[in-house]
This record gives sequence, structure tokens and C-alpha cells, in this order.
Amino acid sequence: MKAFILSLTLFSSSVICSQSVEGLDFMTYPAREIEFKKTAKINWKTNPYKNKVKEIKEGFETGTISFGGNYVTVLWLCGTNCVQGVMIDSRTGLIYKLPINSLNTSNQCQDRDDIFDRYLFLPNSKLLVTSICKTKKEAQGFKVEQEFYFYLWNEASKKFSLLKKTKKERLDK
Repeated sequence: MKAFILSLTLFSSSVICSQSVEGLDFMTYPAREIEFKKTAKINWKTNPYKNKVKEIKEGFETGTISFGGNYVTVLWLCGTNCVQGVMIDSRTGLIYKLPINSLNTSNQCQDRDDIFDRYLFLPNSKLLVTSICKTKKEAQGFKVEQEFYFYLWNEASKKFSLLKKTKKERLDK
């Protein structure tokens, strides 16, 4: 778990410098308010993962504002290639499910040198990016197929919407 958090932190640092992925700039979708303090207690009635109280509580207590200007994100492993997560509004304590699931995210290519299988979000942006990776053995090497999903957080409706989906392939020898 510590290795997962460390790799996420290191990757997030590199993304902050570039501010874009697959040609989409995070600063095109800035967060209106940036409040770097937690003022609310968690509203457990809004918890979509009733069996993850410990993970959410610890993540909120030790975490910082990491998305959309006011949200603390909490991610946890749910299997070999599975991650789930929530974000907690630091002003109200309401918990929202992140659009991270087995259909749009995997950890299968984390040993790759480029942007593969990461969860990308910034404290000052409403854009969240997930990706899924598939590797297939072929005669010339390994075919790596990557799909990116770009989600925009709507502060008024408190929902994510899919902005776009991109796909790229490459051959590793």
C-alpha cells in the first residue's frame, strides 16, 4: 500500500510539471475555489463503500486537498489489478465515489516508463483521468494497448461526466 501511495505521489509530481495528458491540459478545467484546509467531519451517511470505513477515515485524516480545490481523495487496493476510491468534500464532509473501476482502470503496466495505468488529478483542477492497459504477446514482441478516460467534475450537480476517451497502441520488443 505504501508503495502504491509513493508511486502515485511521484507520478502526480511529474504530472504537475507538465499539466497535460494526451493533449488535454488540466488547467483548461480549473477549480473555482482552492481551500487547503479541512473544516468538516465525514458524513458517513453518504459513504458508497460501507465496508471501507477504516480506509476512508485514515485517508481523510492523513490526506490533503488533492482534487477540485476542496476535495481529499482516498484510494485503496481492492485486488491485484484493482483500485477504488472516493473524494471527500473538505467543507461539508460529503463522500463522492470516484469514477475508478475495473472497466476504466488497471495496474497491469505500472512498470512502463511512460504514462500507463495511473490515476491523474490535481488539487487545482476539476479534470480526472483514468486509464486501462492491455498487453498481448505477438510474434514481434508485446502489443500494448492503452485507453484514457477523461472525466470532468461538475461542482453544481456533484457528478462526473465523461469528456472524452482516447486510445493508443505501441509494440514493445
